[in-house]
Amino acid sequence: MSKRVILLGSKPGSVAALLFMVQQGWDVVEVVATPDQAAWLPGPTLHQVASALGIRTVLKQDQLEVVDADLVISYMFRSLVTQATLNRGRFAINFHAGPLPAFGGWAFYNVAILEESPDYGCTCHVMDNSFDTGPLVKVRRFSIESNLETALSLEKKAQKEMGLLFREVMDEFECENQFEIVQQPADQMRYLNKRDFEILKRIPLGASKMDADRIARAFWYPPYEIAYYELANGTRVEVIPEIAKNEMAHGLHESDLTDLLLAFDISTPTSQDLVDLVPKHLK
Repeated sequence: MSKRVILLGSKPGSVAALLFMVQQGWDVVEVVATPDQAAWLPGPTLHQVASALGIRTVLKQDQLEVVDADLVISYMFRSLVTQATLNRGRFAINFHAGPLPAFGGWAFYNVAILEESPDYGCTCHVMDNSFDTGPLVKVRRFSIESNLETALSLEKKAQKEMGLLFREVMDEFECENQFEIVQQPADQMRYLNKRDFEILKRIPLGASKMDADRIARAFWYPPYEIAYYELANGTRVEVIPEIAKNEMAHGLHESDLTDLLLAFDISTPTSQDLVDLVPKHLK
């Protein structure tokens, strides 16, 4: 008999998680998802996909009807899961895009870069009545070069790793029908709230070039507000990190040669064709 799941989520990761479960034969009985997401995020949304699959999809937790699920799963769900929702499943688990216990709360990508962490990770944990505090099911870690990361690049890597973590956890539960959990060490737990997160974006006026760039990389995640200097008159001057400028420049100019070849009515050559066109004495 297939396992019954209630899924709460947002963003593309939750769509991938839903489709994986459907593909594997899990019975996703209800989904909590808002109908819209930020215009700059690619669709389709979780709400659209769940509805298209014929899964009952609601906007709020208090609209849920199912009370006998095997799992309640939170995947990139931004609100606190209520006790009433937790009680609807035998187990209630959350997938968090940072390694617990040290990277709870808002600024997990950002703090890893600010603190020049040599590694990063993502976590599956049992949910309780607070954010990111429940017992650990599994933490998946991977090495990073924090001096080359931005919040955006680290998010992309973490989301892929969290997809792999999701598959591992779900496969294990399907076989074992339970979780082996460990409590988070209280002396290692850390949670950064939204207010403290916003404060970290401010670059001190006397910061060195290296420190200013590190803070700028830690908060490079367009279109959200990025790191900034605050002038004496209160004006904020946002700072784009050097690595992000190079990435944007590459994307903006990636089609330059192709566009010019089309303008000259020249068939688009392969990279090797271009090399062969160069006279030997110029190579």
